[in-house]
Amino acid sequence: MPNGTWYRSPSTGKYWADYTDCVNTDDLQFRNLVNSLFIFGYSISLAALVMSLLIFFTFKTLRCTRIAIHVHLFISLVFTNVAWIIWYKLVISDVTVLQSNGIYCRILHVLLQYFMVANYMWMFCEGLHLHLALVVVFVTDVYAMRWFYAIGWGFPIVVTSVYVMWRSSTPQDTLQCWMEESRCHWALSIPVLTSICISLLFLINVMRVLLTKLHRNSINPAPIGVRKAVRAALILVPLFGIHHILIPYRPPHNTTWEKIYQLFTVALVPTQGLCVSVLFCFANVDVHGAFHKYIRRIKRRGTTHTNVTGTTQPAQSQIRDVIV
Repeated sequence: MPNGTWYRSPSTGKYWADYTDCVNTDDLQFRNLVNSLFIFGYSISLAALVMSLLIFFTFKTLRCTRIAIHVHLFISLVFTNVAWIIWYKLVISDVTVLQSNGIYCRILHVLLQYFMVANYMWMFCEGLHLHLALVVVFVTDVYAMRWFYAIGWGFPIVVTSVYVMWRSSTPQDTLQCWMEESRCHWALSIPVLTSICISLLFLINVMRVLLTKLHRNSINPAPIGVRKAVRAALILVPLFGIHHILIPYRPPHNTTWEKIYQLFTVALVPTQGLCVSVLFCFANVDVHGAFHKYIRRIKRRGTTHTNVTGTTQPAQSQIRDVIV
């Protein structure tokens, strides 16, 4: 105290020293490790997503409504991964940025929420398109894509706007670049969880149709590409939803369960882009078919070139013999 004596706690009457500003070095090292793993996971997913987009844009045979939805899902994931990498590199790792609570870090936070909601909405479009293609059938692709654009890019604007207005009106939630968890996140989580549940219902109904009316042994079986797309979506929709389902059950701070939760999140969330790339691109039969056609075309060109250069002189002799 200013008079040279130790402070006494009014409630206990005991001497008390303020250690609240001291840093727990073990906890700090763990959180730095988690942040580094997040950056690593997002970087791998980003590389896989960019490679997948290059494949989709390279082959003209891959241009259809189903692949177009894949492309928009991948683009939303690319923006999400880039934003998260920037967030962990420039915001989380710099205490002064968090304390200053500048406008740019809050804008980055809002963009993150928008692209994250867009991820789930385009995942919803994946399930909706499969449902329309196999169950409803009589829907034109051009008309359907308009709705997909509105759902995938337009609806997240509405959801994010509600979140921003709610959070802006709560002073305790507007500190430290809006990094802390808040009740306002329910404005994002409820639409996302609703879309995941509806997507699961769509996909279950699609599986019912595939197993009954469009079985591979039936008169009119579904294409193998569609069947594999349904399986991929059935894997990805729950995978996308697990993180949001576990948000309400986040363990208390500085506990063993919280560390397990953080490691589980690191293993699940940053690798979503990689899982999407593997299931919708690298394991896609349409992509495999495009590559096989491309390789066969190259081989044909090489064979034709060899035949032309190797038989030029005999061909001229045969022509002269025919003329004679």
